[in-house]
Amino acid sequence: MYHTPSGDRVLLGAERRFFTLSLGMIVDLITMGDVELGIDPFDQLQPNQKLVVLYNSARGLLCPNEPPPMLTAFIEAAVATVYEFAKDQLHQEIGDPEIRRGTPYWRRLVLEAARERVELDEMPDDTSCDKEEWDLLLECLAAGVLWDNDYEWQETQDLPPEESKCLHTLLDIDDDYYADVPPDPPDDQTNLYLDALMGLTPETRGFRSFNNYRTRILFYCGKLELLPDGISH
Repeated sequence: MYHTPSGDRVLLGAERRFFTLSLGMIVDLITMGDVELGIDPFDQLQPNQKLVVLYNSARGLLCPNEPPPMLTAFIEAAVATVYEFAKDQLHQEIGDPEIRRGTPYWRRLVLEAARERVELDEMPDDTSCDKEEWDLLLECLAAGVLWDNDYEWQETQDLPPEESKCLHTLLDIDDDYYADVPPDPPDDQTNLYLDALMGLTPETRGFRSFNNYRTRILFYCGKLELLPDGISH
């Protein structure tokens, strides 16, 4: 379970499919090398720390029998990263001319999740190339899990103690919110977290990078020839 603004819950249905695809692709990117994904507290972590905090947050969001994790800056930054990465993938989908003319995979994922969880008077068509429309849907989906963006206020830790404490009180932030840094385990222990993350996202295997996604969509649309030269259908 995970402590969301609408109560303790797990992700289900299209919301779960959308989240696990984004999560699975992030995990693969981290295993291939350190990457920055746009959410500073998460980006500042070491690769092994990133896998640990992704697992701790995803376990709560995807496993109904798990107790809700304590919400910390790094737990919430990890969740925010999953939504930020999905936005990046959706923007790539819109920006790629060949993909744009094919199946709008990410747009459909987001739209299906939004239809289950978001209350808006109008939803975009799944072929819409208006990034602002899709950004709004993603913000609404993220708001169904994240309370706010307090995880971005880590610089308050650099203030003088009295100023920092006063600001935290004003913002209703617990003293341990920024101080609870995820461990940086050795590689042999990290493999356990990696295996667990793979277990949480089995449906994304083979489809865990934009290049793999692009290849599948082009093949599906008949725009990619996979047979060797000289061989015809």
